[in-house]
Amino acid sequence: MSSEYFNDYEGNDVESEYVKARTRGLSDASYKVHLGILHLSSSPPPFLSIFAQSCCDFTLMPKKRSTNLYTKPQSTAHPSLRSPATASSSGTTDSDAPPSVNDLISSLRKSTVSAIVPTAASPAPSHTLPPQIRNLLSQPETLPPAPRARDRRRYDAYGRRLPAGPAPPRSWLESSRYGLGLRKRLPERLFPADLSHLPGLQAKDVGKGMRLQDICLRNMAHNWEFIKEYERYNLADLPTRLRVLLLSNIALHGPDEGVGYEALRNLSITPSFDNSETLTDRITNVDPGGGNDNFHRLDLSGSVGRSISFKQLIELLQKPTTPNEDDSTSDFTWEESLSHSLSAPIPHLTHLSISHPPHTVSWPRLLALTKHLPNLTHLSLAYWPVPSLTPNATTTVVASRYTRDVQYGGTNLYSHSLDNDFREAADILRKLAAKLYGLEYLDLSGCIDWLRALRWTGDDANDKGLEWGSQWVRMKTLRIYSGINLAEASEYSDVVRFIQGYKEALVTEKMLAWWVGKNAGSRRRKQWIEVEKDEYERFRALWGGDGEEEKRKREALNSLQRKGFAESAEWRVPIVYDVEEERVAARATAADTWG
Repeated sequence: MSSEYFNDYEGNDVESEYVKARTRGLSDASYKVHLGILHLSSSPPPFLSIFAQSCCDFTLMPKKRSTNLYTKPQSTAHPSLRSPATASSSGTTDSDAPPSVNDLISSLRKSTVSAIVPTAASPAPSHTLPPQIRNLLSQPETLPPAPRARDRRRYDAYGRRLPAGPAPPRSWLESSRYGLGLRKRLPERLFPADLSHLPGLQAKDVGKGMRLQDICLRNMAHNWEFIKEYERYNLADLPTRLRVLLLSNIALHGPDEGVGYEALRNLSITPSFDNSETLTDRITNVDPGGGNDNFHRLDLSGSVGRSISFKQLIELLQKPTTPNEDDSTSDFTWEESLSHSLSAPIPHLTHLSISHPPHTVSWPRLLALTKHLPNLTHLSLAYWPVPSLTPNATTTVVASRYTRDVQYGGTNLYSHSLDNDFREAADILRKLAAKLYGLEYLDLSGCIDWLRALRWTGDDANDKGLEWGSQWVRMKTLRIYSGINLAEASEYSDVVRFIQGYKEALVTEKMLAWWVGKNAGSRRRKQWIEVEKDEYERFRALWGGDGEEEKRKREALNSLQRKGFAESAEWRVPIVYDVEEERVAARATAADTWG
């Protein structure tokens, strides 16, 4: 059927039919088919009657519609934003058409918006929408929530209720032992450099640091004030290897006071629930050293003298006594008494570090501790003060009416600097060597002030120093680092002190070589001792500028490279760094080189 055929149709009102077709949801193409059917129905040819009836059924058949799960709503502008021309044109165009579903929803939203009047007393909506979606759905602005009543009750990290009033100042918390995470390490407090400062760790635990186990141990050390109280009943259940590593991590990353005696006791023995005060009260029928047969290494760096005393340390190293041993009328037979015999909490200790103590640490108490360490082979006394039996009597004298004043202690202010008198220090070291005869490793890093006591021989036959030929015959390693790490900002005094420490270590190594050589005669030593000292070559790149101070530091450090220095250093005399002497020697060496 052509378009001219439809143009000749005048039996019905085309406009009214078009409005009816659009109302019924027909498209333009369906409307043309519908109009053709009406024309055929007015005067149908005989051969098109069946076709007209089928087309009528086809056009009036409802469409197959697909419902979308997610439809974007139609965006309508607010009535206040519409212009009068737009409103009038929309009113004239859609006045006759029935409203669609979208129009009904939009009008309902507008009526809801106009009915809501925001007030201060109206409650806030239970949910909020992003600004873009809220504008798209014509939702009102979300009211701010009402202010909540202030909760004046405050609690600490343990859940305990704090007293009323303002919070304490931060400076108070930094100086308090209960201010977790706020305390800073004291500047004068020295700490070990790494976990392997004391030998005895397994090979798989040396040189690591990024494993999950290492991260957990470091976090436990950082929060040791909390861990030692919260996990006090579980610390002794850790494997021995982890307990050894935990003590070293506490020495590096733990609190300034160290591990603490209560925590160390809980690490070695499972505590009871009756809060006993002494180790004897804690022991029942369980051997305290039963689970510590492999506990050979004890790292108490920075703890002894602060949070652990020598008396408390001896309590963990000696065999405890029970009331049954003192009771002569005990009902136990001889066989039963053997089954009830107890061992020390740490029975087989071979590696001990009591380095980095305070300056008030006592050498006599260390000598008293040594009798409980018969199997000790590795000892660290790094940064210990000068050996003395009366360290507080350096300036004390005994006055008399008949004679001159007598020095009370064995060492005065000028004994080491002017008199070269290390008699008291050498005597203490000789007693230490006699009690710890099986020592194989000794760390004296940071002790350059009294290293001369290792090689002191005295002025006459009555003075006795260390007898290296018959004492410490099993020793293999001696660590005597200066403990000074040079940098660009180091002072000239630090450079001079580093040089003196290096010379002391070099001369001590020369002295030990003399004891091994033939010159010692019948007192000749059989075991060679490896001396670990600083390496000054790694500081050559420092102070490369042209400043006067930098040249001074560089010349002082370069004096260690002078030929013949080791041969000219005499190990029996004090080591003193003389600036003028070093300059003359440097000029003489340069003249010999270029001449």
